[in-house]
Amino acid sequence: MPALSETLNFTYNSTSSVSVVYPNTATDMLVYLSDKVRGSGYYGTTDGFHTISYTATPEFIGTITTQASLATDPQSTDWFTVSDTTVNYTEFDSRTTSTVDYYNFSGNFVWVRGKIEIAEGAVQVIHYNH
Repeated sequence: MPALSETLNFTYNSTSSVSVVYPNTATDMLVYLSDKVRGSGYYGTTDGFHTISYTATPEFIGTITTQASLATDPQSTDWFTVSDTTVNYTEFDSRTTSTVDYYNFSGNFVWVRGKIEIAEGAVQVIHYNH
């Protein structure tokens, strides 16, 4: 089995990156989906234990969510939000350093990806372990 720890990559504007930065020219909430990565169900493990961590700048306003699929070749309708993996920053607060939120979840998910809805700031990285 390959490495159990990965950094999720987002591909936008023909560039692959681990971070997502709200562009200066944007005026609306933007949505980004990471590339899919193999979940523990892909390898046939029985514990289905996963951990995900989100690191965001103090200026980040938006939502970060983990999505999963049980399909071997998932289409857009095969993805669902994993319960209790959503962080939502609705307004700037007194954060002065980057914030790291982490979540543990269980399921024999075949594929996992990150979803970022961003109105301001940046998500620096999403780390995933299974």
